[in-house]
Amino acid sequence: MMKKYIAILFLAASFTLTGCIKDINPSGMTIAIGAPEITKSLQKEFPFEQKTKYGKVVLKDPKALLQKGSDRITAGTTILFSNALIPEQKAAVYVSGKPYFDVSSGNIYLYEPSIEKLDANGYQLTNLVKGTIKNAITPVINEFFKKYPIYKVNRSSVKGSLVKSVRVEDGSLLLTLGI
Repeated sequence: MMKKYIAILFLAASFTLTGCIKDINPSGMTIAIGAPEITKSLQKEFPFEQKTKYGKVVLKDPKALLQKGSDRITAGTTILFSNALIPEQKAAVYVSGKPYFDVSSGNIYLYEPSIEKLDANGYQLTNLVKGTIKNAITPVINEFFKKYPIYKVNRSSVKGSLVKSVRVEDGSLLLTLGI
């Protein structure tokens, strides 16, 4: 038990020096993670390429956005689609969702994802993604975000072993650490 207290003290000191501690109170220490750090974590998984029966799909250039006043993380990526019949098509999609921490993996995933923006070849298609199309796309998006984390916390690190909760507030992803 003493080792855990020393680890927390060391962790608090190191986060204080780096300036990412948002709050320390009886329920734990809260660390703020900004959009650039989430984007850096996402970039480790990209580019993502998959061949389908319709052609090749490539996801690249991921980015994360955190907006003040929102409890959601927005993740965006460039989508390239090509097959033998048409030249490469380029699109951009932005999906937002609420963060949740998976204790067993130490990863932060998005749940309740929804399409915020969809552009294809320079045309805004967000308003067209309604009804049947949205109902068809939503399960695919849910499955993607269940499989691929938005942010990875090293589970074997002191920080990763002490995460109690995650939330988005004031334009930052907040991890509350405690015993």
